Amino acid sequence: MHKEITNVPSVWTSNRGTMAQETAKSRWPKLVQGMIEDVCITGAELGPTPAFEEIKSIQGKLQRLKEEIIIDDELRQLEDDGSADIAAYNRMLLDMGKLTWLHCPWLYGECYLYRRVQLLFSTSTSWKGYDVFKRQKESTLVMSQKAVEELASRFTQVVANPAQPIKNLDDELARLLFVEMTELALWGNATDLSLLTKLSLEEIQSLQGRAAIEKSQQNIVDNDILDVWHYLRKTQSTKTKRHIDLVLDNAGFELFADVLYAAYLIESGLGTSITLHAKCFPWFVSDVIPNDMDFLLENLRSTGLNSLATQIKRYLELGLMRIEVDPFWTTAYSFHDIIVEAPVLFQRLQDSHLTIWKGDLNYRKLTRDGLWPHTTAFKSSLGPLGEGSGVKILALRTNKSDTCVGIENEQKLKSLDREAPGMGWVRGGKHAVISFSDGC
Repeated sequence: MHKEITNVPSVWTSNRGTMAQETAKSRWPKLVQGMIEDVCITGAELGPTPAFEEIKSIQGKLQRLKEEIIIDDELRQLEDDGSADIAAYNRMLLDMGKLTWLHCPWLYGECYLYRRVQLLFSTSTSWKGYDVFKRQKESTLVMSQKAVEELASRFTQVVANPAQPIKNLDDELARLLFVEMTELALWGNATDLSLLTKLSLEEIQSLQGRAAIEKSQQNIVDNDILDVWHYLRKTQSTKTKRHIDLVLDNAGFELFADVLYAAYLIESGLGTSITLHAKCFPWFVSDVIPNDMDFLLENLRSTGLNSLATQIKRYLELGLMRIEVDPFWTTAYSFHDIIVEAPVLFQRLQDSHLTIWKGDLNYRKLTRDGLWPHTTAFKSSLGPLGEGSGVKILALRTNKSDTCVGIENEQKLKSLDREAPGMGWVRGGKHAVISFSDGC
């Protein structure tokens, strides 16, 4: 198994000058206010019914939750709604002693916040399946329509073009396309068209296309993409099953980009099937739940992208692509705890040809949200999921929080600090990592 590593402290909301502190003080109250406004709109659409009275009650409880955060109240034990994770939340809280909103481990406090919100709906009579973030997620996708249409066009021309099957590309062009598609998935939470891959095979082959790829990689501070490529390429032509697990991040445009990435992996033969792992209830505002996939397909059809919607639906019907949930994803545990807390899921990840983890929260959980020295090797920060685990991990993450590892050396670290002072390269969302661990 993995070598013992020295534990490092995790980020707390009381750590001065951290993203954690800023989030707890400023962002959390604003997030809850957004939920209050959402249920207020929903309530206004109802007549005088029991459901109306219940959602008015939920609105009041959300208001009190917001006030708790603002006055830095103590975190209290969660009410039991019949789900197994409640006992785990309460046990962790008991073990850590007295915590307040502005003095708690950031990872635990943020997960606790969203679980508190879910309790308001799961313990209700009329609102058990309500998604308080649905309006926000769907409007974001609608506003991204131009980017969706452009990317769909490029994807259809290159990846889904029967006249030029991408399985037949020569090694160099196949590698460049893999780099482009992986970077598309990496930057998928940005709807700025300048960040989108060009995808034209002719452009990729040209010097101009290669220069564009090199330029886009300048902000990737830990880039293991060639290691991933060599690993996938060497098994591409074998007849063995190469199932890939993709742990999703945001709904909307990012989910669209992730689905296209999954389709590319299947069409290229790098993977034979893909499982998309979603959350089982609304989580961290924009995280994917299964209903978000349904809306994505509906949106594609309603905007004239019928053929692409049909193709994705076909993947799902044939089992080449599927979307699943597991309760472990919405616990407050870091992924270092997966072997003990979710052994069946861990075994599945061990058996996977490749596991892909999208976004900032998954990265924080992979690294135990630790304040590691930035030059720590990615594999070392994974703890029991690193060396000797057998789990092949590809993390695609734009940097939006305090934890980041995999920087080659102190010289590169100093250069990053000069380019983006004030930890801008760690938190600003303009830099990113493509980090790989082979599990060996």
